[in-house]
Amino acid sequence: LDGPVQLRLLTRPGSGRLILPGGMGCQTCGEAQELAEEVVAAAPDKLTLEVVDAGPALAGGAEVPRLEISKPGEVARIAFQGLPGGYEFATVVDALERVSRSEPGLSPESLEQLARLEELEEPVEIMVFATPT
Repeated sequence: LDGPVQLRLLTRPGSGRLILPGGMGCQTCGEAQELAEEVVAAAPDKLTLEVVDAGPALAGGAEVPRLEISKPGEVARIAFQGLPGGYEFATVVDALERVSRSEPGLSPESLEQLARLEELEEPVEIMVFATPT
């Protein structure tokens, strides 16, 4: 890793694997926190982790666990919903490397087209789904 990277994990601790009425609870939050802590332990000089209790404030449809990756002090533009384990873990490592280098990994043509999005009057959200299937 070239530069520092901030990981922010949104979780609902204390509920274990129990899913309560109203969407409270989180089956994989514990595993997600373990994974994030292990990643940070691999490069503690470059990576930091903030664990946030999403609690009932995000209960209306917000998915947890949610791992956000950004440069320190910047708003996260990369987020993984759910437990990014198994095959999906490679995309987490790739995101960490790219954020660390401040390199999006896009072609000049793609960067040019994305720059034009700033001219739009309404926000645009781009979502990428990763799955082995």
